[in-house]
Amino acid sequence: MFDLIFKIWYLIAILPFLILLEGSEMFANFLKKRNIYAHWDIWHTSLVILIIVLIVLWGLGYR
Repeated sequence: MFDLIFKIWYLIAILPFLILLEGSEMFANFLKKRNIYAHWDIWHTSLVILIIVLIVLWGLGYR
């Protein structure tokens, strides 16, 4: 039973967070490689995600 709960928790919470970290790192490497912006980190990614969520919620009528 614990194994099932752990797998569900892993798929819902841990795996998307790890994907977010890896994607942010890949995007930072892309920006550094192209000499666009050399200081991208997880805080910038969090800010972008929060802005997107704010725009979506505002567009759906939540105020």
